[in-house]
Amino acid sequence: MQTPDRIRKTGQNYYDLLEVSVNSSSQEIKESYRKLQKKYHPDIAGQEGHEHTILLNEAYTVLMKDDLRKDYDASIGHVSVGFGGDELKMGYSSWNGPFRPQALFVDEKACIGCRECVHNASKTFIMDETTGCARVKVQFGDDATRIEVAVESCPLDCIHWVEREDLAVLEYLNTPRPRQGYGVFGQGWEKPENVFMEAKTFQKHLKQQQAESLRRNARHDVEQETEAQAEARESASLKLKMERFSGFWEWMKKVSLM
Repeated sequence: MQTPDRIRKTGQNYYDLLEVSVNSSSQEIKESYRKLQKKYHPDIAGQEGHEHTILLNEAYTVLMKDDLRKDYDASIGHVSVGFGGDELKMGYSSWNGPFRPQALFVDEKACIGCRECVHNASKTFIMDETTGCARVKVQFGDDATRIEVAVESCPLDCIHWVEREDLAVLEYLNTPRPRQGYGVFGQGWEKPENVFMEAKTFQKHLKQQQAESLRRNARHDVEQETEAQAEARESASLKLKMERFSGFWEWMKKVSLM
């Protein structure tokens, strides 16, 4: 039987198990899960099918819960987020070694391009020659001493330690956007005046979008339930209640005879 650890070692992950992409929506994951459960039902696939359905259940449980999916995505090096119905590849920097609670982030709006951080920790920081600003290329690319010196050498304190879960959004918003203008006037590139405040607003909007998506999926599930399915669900619920009552009744009779 394949365990989750063996799955990762062989290159097969939860997304592969459910035959979906890392950017699949919850509805797509649910549909694929139901299809595969029918395919690997023990009555059809035997004992091997039974073992496979256990793995399918585990993968489904993780990928259908936002917090678990987010942690799992981070464990396989994938950082993405849904916004306005689309999936955006958010992060820029990669990681050296295991994931850690905090990460380095350069506020490019405040950076003056002095190159001190690149000079002191060249495996972690890089200069973006297009914008003339430094940025983190590899998280923890250098040892702790070099990184500390690089951070302290910044004359404007524009290198920050941020929570790992906030990094992707900050890096996404830090990317220069084309400035709207008329003809050749007023055009160019612009960045948020306060990227940290922009990130809070972005994440708030994102949570609202995700909550609305979950409500739509819930309504869709209810609408898709047929009359026969509803009757089967109610019958199963009633049977479960009767079994619980029967067990309680037997326990009461034993107590009365003591």
